[in-house]
This record gives sequence, C-alpha cells and structure tokens, in this order.
Amino acid sequence: MKKVKVIEKLKEDPLMPMRHSAEHVMQLSVEALYKGAKKVMGPPIEDGFYGDFDYDGKISTEDLPKIEAYMKDIIKADLKLEMKAVTKDEALKIFKDNPYKVELVNEIATKGEKITVCETGKKGDKYYDIDLCGGPHVASTGKIKAIKLLNVAGAYWRGDEKNKMLQRIYATAFASEEELNAYLERLEEAKKRDHRKLGKDLDLYVISDEVGPGLVLWTPNGTIIRDELENWAKETEEAWGYKRVATPHIAKHTLYETSGHLPYYKDDMYAPMMIDEEEYYLKGMNCPHHHIIFNSSPKSYRDLPLRYAEYGTVYRYEQSGTLFGLMRVRSIAQNDAHIYCTYDQAEDEFVKSLELHDYYYKTLGLTKDDYFAVLGLPSEEKKAKYHGNKEMWDLAEKMTRNAMKRFGIRFVEDYGGAAFYGPKIDINIKSSIGKEYSISTSQLDLYMPTRFNLEYTDSNGEKQLAAVIHRAPLGSHERFVGFLIEHFGGAFPVWLSPAQAVVIPIGEKHQEFAQRIAAKLKENKIRVEVDDKAGSMQSKIRDAQMKKVPYMLIVGDREIESDSASVRLRSGEDLKAVKVDEIVAKISNIRLTKSLLLW
Repeated sequence: MKKVKVIEKLKEDPLMPMRHSAEHVMQLSVEALYKGAKKVMGPPIEDGFYGDFDYDGKISTEDLPKIEAYMKDIIKADLKLEMKAVTKDEALKIFKDNPYKVELVNEIATKGEKITVCETGKKGDKYYDIDLCGGPHVASTGKIKAIKLLNVAGAYWRGDEKNKMLQRIYATAFASEEELNAYLERLEEAKKRDHRKLGKDLDLYVISDEVGPGLVLWTPNGTIIRDELENWAKETEEAWGYKRVATPHIAKHTLYETSGHLPYYKDDMYAPMMIDEEEYYLKGMNCPHHHIIFNSSPKSYRDLPLRYAEYGTVYRYEQSGTLFGLMRVRSIAQNDAHIYCTYDQAEDEFVKSLELHDYYYKTLGLTKDDYFAVLGLPSEEKKAKYHGNKEMWDLAEKMTRNAMKRFGIRFVEDYGGAAFYGPKIDINIKSSIGKEYSISTSQLDLYMPTRFNLEYTDSNGEKQLAAVIHRAPLGSHERFVGFLIEHFGGAFPVWLSPAQAVVIPIGEKHQEFAQRIAAKLKENKIRVEVDDKAGSMQSKIRDAQMKKVPYMLIVGDREIESDSASVRLRSGEDLKAVKVDEIVAKISNIRLTKSLLLW
C-alpha cells in the first residue's frame, strides 16, 4: 500500500510542472489582453489547473479561444522559466500594485518561509512576466504541449464570500493532442452525467432560493431513492448489531462546548439562537448527542461494544461560493453511527466498520480497486487546532493504521487533515467514468470520552474510559445520491429506480389488461406506472427510456390472449412476449437481491 501525503500527490504527477507552467502563461495572457486585470493565484488541480483574476469587466467562455491563441504564441516563443529567491522587501516592491500578492508575501514572511518568484522570459521581452511562485515548472514555455481552456466561473478570494468575487478560468494541459482529446471526451460524458442536470431531467430534487442555498428539497422520485438507501442501511445495521437512536436538530451551546466543537468548529455552524435566555445551535454533528445517550445509564464491559446508529440531519454553514448541487450543501442527512467499545475491542471494531463500507460498495458494483482511504493526520502548522495529548494521538493513529492494514485498503496520508479530536479516514470513490468523490468517513476517537467521561465498569469493577468509533459508510443522502446519479448516469439499479416498470397499452381497449398487470406488480412491491395518456406507442417508449425506467411492458391483443407482455429494457433490448407471472418473478428477484442486472 503506497502511502503518499495528499499535498504531495500533485507534485508526483509528471504533468504537474507542465500544467503549472501553463497556468503562468494563462495568467500572463489575461493580464496582457484585459487592461486592469490582476492575477491572483492559480494552482494545479487534479486533471488541470485554474487561474483567479481580479477584473472589473467580464471574461466569458466566448473569450477563451482568444486567450488560448495568445497562450500558444507565448508557448511558441519558447521563453525560459526561471525560479529565484527574493527578500520580503524585494517581493513587496515587485508586487506593490497587486494587493493579493502583497498579502501572500506578508503571509509567507510571517511563517518564516523562503519567498520565491518565477520569471517568464527576460526583462524587455514582449511576453516578460514575474510572479510569486514555489514551482515546479518546465524549463521553457516551448515544453508546454496540448492546452485547452475549459470554462469560466466565479470564486471569492480565499473562499470567503465577504471578499471580492474573482473570475476563475479552468484549463488543462496534456503531453499530446491525443491525450487531450481523450480527456475532453471524458469531460463530455461527465457533463451528460452531471447530477445537477440529471437531477432536473429525472425530477429528483430541487434547490430553491425561496428556501435557501444549499437546502435540498427531495421530490417524490428523489425521496424513493433516499428512502431505499435509508431502509437498506437500517436493515443492514440491525443485522450487524447496531441499535437505532434519534436526536433533536438543536441543542444548547454547553453541549458543543463540552465536545470542543465550540470554538474549533464554530465557523462551520449556523449562528446561535436565543431561547429562554440560553444560546442554542442547529446541530452540526450527531456525536455529542449520542454521547449523552450513552451516559444516560451505567455501562458494564458486558454491554460493549455498543453501536448507536442514526440517519441524523445536521447543518453546516458552508460558504455560498462553495455550494455545489448535492455534493456540498448546508442540510445533511448522515448515515451516522458511533461505536462505544473497550480499547482492546477498538481495532477489531474499526476493521468491522471498514468491512461494512465494503459490503455496501460491493452491492453497488464497486470493488477495493474503486476506492481508497485518505488518512487525516495532524500537522505542525495546524497544531493549535488539535488536542495536545501526544500519547493519545499516537495510540489512535497506531490502531487506525493497524485496522487499515488488516482490512487491506489502499491509503494516502493527509497531514493537516485530522479532526481536532483524532486521526480520521475519508473514503474516496471513483465513479464509472473515473471521477473521484469523497463519500464517507471513519474515525477512531480516544479524546471525546475524556470530555464526556464516557465510562464503563470493567471485569474488576473499575471505571474505564471507552473508545469511540465515528463512522458513516454511506456518507450523507445528498452526496451519496449525487454520486449514484453520476456513477449510473441516472440508470439506477432496479431496486433504486423510482419507477421500476411502465405498462404501455397499445390502444384504449388494452388499458384494462394493463391495469391488471400493474396491480399484480404492485402486489409484489414493484413500483409501476401505466402510461395510458394519448400518444403513440413509440413516443411512450421513448419517454420511458428518457426517464431511465428499467422495464417497458407493452400489451396488445396478442399479449392479452397469452397472458403476457412484450418486454423492452431501457438498454434497448427487446425480449418479446414474456408471461406475466414470469415478469413478476424476475423483477421481484432482481429487486430483492439488489442485483445490478436488468434481466
């Protein structure tokens, strides 16, 4: 299992120096073409890079070909890219007209880090530029190969909506035109699968300004998917030894002070409300509430492990500029649970938690090759964020690593990614088109029991602190459904499909038989509709295929005579006439086994 710091991951990408160099060329081009535009920053990202600009005019997608052409002129000029160190005073002089660079220079100097700049070409050159940068780069602009500017978006400086809105250009670069074209084809497929587009096309959810940004309204279709996932989780967790609990959506400030989420987490929570002269907060996390339930009665070692599960709704005040469809929202229904156990049980329970993740993912057709863990660890730079018990940190990290090794999950390390109370792992999953999502989390927590005095009586009659495992294999309804929409392209497995079958009578005289088939399917818990509205059979089939309905059951005179229906699959396959009882049995089996097959 290769262990790589996430912050180092892009630096290990062989395309990263070229993409980072292309970002310099893009920023130089925008400043040259748009008078008054100021380059702000532009890091490489997975599969590309972006550049932020402060510009009072508007840069649109129609401008991208012009910027791209200018970039190609700079690339053709084959200008040398050279890094050099400068003093703080030199840097402040260089960037005196750019307040963003001045802010960054002062920040770097405060940290005591070296200040470096990158020069493109030489002073006096037509395209000369100098920028604050830590590298790496290619030797010259001529080494930059196939480039493409992709789209324009808005972004706040440092992600804070109180700051000025900047203009962001996304772009990419590859070593060859062939690789670039293959990537652009994948992008087109990703656009077709975009959960925001399909969510609207399939009528799954709504986000309305009248309700508020980041607050999801689930339609009947979306609610079916949500309910199926939740029922599946409840049934599975019961079989795996979990007990269900339910907690309120608000709590006194003192609860979150005890947990330490205040002040560590305050910026991510909604502002408090005053009730009976007490401050109350919308619940930002479920764990403190579960700890109170644990403490509501004495616990013996015989009671452990004790596993509390809840699909609990929490509220996070995400910056409006970061909200994104279902993937980043403010109201979140989590597949949450907390496992209370002895230290001796903790590693085994963590392994079982990972096994539960794997069970869910396998059911959805995902293997261990499709996901990996990001191990969040403390960093020196963020040490003020974490509790200070090093022995506890080391033990929690050791047990987490041991559990991951036993389970056999691939992982990378993210220094600075730990929770304030301990190391954590996030599970990242790749969809069917290679798009990566952070879906779920698991954390081994030895610290919170000290704050809540989460004790049990051991076999010697002595009080001991429990260990706590936080886990959410299915993440949140919002993000997980968003992932499923894109992974399956809206063509959900039969058990998740809002409408599992549609019966299409060829003519009015066939409607009664169509209704009888529908009734039989409904008796067997199959979600079915009868399309008896005016229109041709072909238009009704097209409509069902657009809605990604798995089965179209067409009935006419011959089907009535043989007590059958002509079965068409959403994949386009025509199975011809199949007996009604066989149809019911087949679909029921596929639904109940959660099979990924259509027939």
